[in-house]
Formats: sequence, C-alpha cells, structure tokens
Amino acid sequence: MNEHGSFSMKIVDRTLMVEAVGAWNLETAIRWGQEFKLLVSSIEELQWACLVDLSNFELAIPEVWEHLDSVNKWSNLHNQKYEAVVCSLSLQKVLIEKSHAALTNVETKFCEDLNEAFEWLEIMGVLKT
Repeated sequence: MNEHGSFSMKIVDRTLMVEAVGAWNLETAIRWGQEFKLLVSSIEELQWACLVDLSNFELAIPEVWEHLDSVNKWSNLHNQKYEAVVCSLSLQKVLIEKSHAALTNVETKFCEDLNEAFEWLEIMGVLKT
C-alpha cells in the first residue's frame, strides 16, 4: 500500500524536530518510526527532547496511534526527557495525551506555536536558539 501523509525530521542540538503533515496511514507511521529511531541513536547517550509540530497534521487511523505508542515506549527507554508538542486541534491534544501514557520519564508541554516550543526547550537545556 502507498504511504499517505508525510513528515520531516532533523536533529538540532539535543532535540529531534518532527513535522507531521497530512493524514497518516500505517505505512507512513512505520517508516517514520524507523527513521525516528535511527536519528535518536545519534543523541541518546545524553538526555534528549522531541519537538513535534502537528500544525499541518490531519490525524490518523487507529493502527497509527498503536504504532506511535510503541515508538513512545521505545523513546522512554532510550533517554528521552522532554517533548514539546505544537497542535491546534483539541482532538489532536486528546490523542497525543493518550499516546503519552507510555512516556513515564518524559515531561511534555503543549505549545501554541513553534516559538513557545523553542523557548521551553531552550529553558530545559536541550536546544539553543
């Protein structure tokens, strides 16, 4: 099956920046998880953060959320300490909060925009802006 939706990721300092775009299917989520883990492997020796930008995300099928839960469990075991989430839809926030149950070692902050996320991650010491 073809992927639906897309993403971009990059590491800046000790922060993995993720932008999710469109409506994801399971194929997109699986590829995202593989690339996510590969990128994290370069920063996991120290505490790290993830900035998740959902400004252009249109939600996903239930199987995607199950896969994201497994990646969150993996992150929890690989030294993730902080997560800043930029989302504009209340439903996105509810779904993300539910998926973050696995992130027991991670402090999460929901932000109105990228600037707020950048400021918080800078205060946490994992991003220099």
